[in-house]
Amino acid sequence: AIAALLAIGGYLLENWISRKSSQLQKQMERVEAQSHQLLVPVTMQFHSLWLGSIKSFVDKHIDEVLSKEENKETSTEYLKFSGRYEIPTSLKNPASFSMILENMRSFKGDGTSEKSWKVTSKYELPLILHKEIQNCDRESKLWKSYEAFVRHSLVPTIQRIADIIDEHGHLMEPVPPSRLSELFGSEGTGYGQKWNILPRMWFYSFFLSYAKSWQALLSMWDEGLLDEVR
Repeated sequence: AIAALLAIGGYLLENWISRKSSQLQKQMERVEAQSHQLLVPVTMQFHSLWLGSIKSFVDKHIDEVLSKEENKETSTEYLKFSGRYEIPTSLKNPASFSMILENMRSFKGDGTSEKSWKVTSKYELPLILHKEIQNCDRESKLWKSYEAFVRHSLVPTIQRIADIIDEHGHLMEPVPPSRLSELFGSEGTGYGQKWNILPRMWFYSFFLSYAKSWQALLSMWDEGLLDEVR
């Protein structure tokens, strides 16, 4: 009887260890797939988008915009902000960096950056450059440069991110509402909902719609309808 009891106990222990080992193996496989197929590729594309394509376009055109008399005060303010950061040596204008940061982070009145990231932004480019493009002649050098930037740099990268999300977004782990609130410094999403009632996949679902909106814009441009810039 004792032998039988020991045998049963050993079997149960072995079975428990085997199940735990299998669960751990599956968890490790999921973590590896999440990293290799989703997080790393998306992060690389976002870096390419913000610190490559957008930064280069802003730096290429911002001198001309800030040199205008009506923008001199704005230029001074941006330079004040840029003095608080280590400016990339690849930039022609140090204000470019703070302009890009402004689209991603909130700034206090003294020019220091808030700890939280912006949850929403109306523009990909600094507002002052966006307005310049919006009002420029559609035959101008600025417009031709912007159109080339959108068609061959911005939209392809956005679409690549959307493709990765569409194929591998199911690997995303749910982010707790408390962590989202901590990251963005608000209880709301910027779209009329709170983090605690919004699906955790909201970011990725929204990005798919965002990518499609750019394709719709390009379709309008192809028809000669150039009023809208984003």
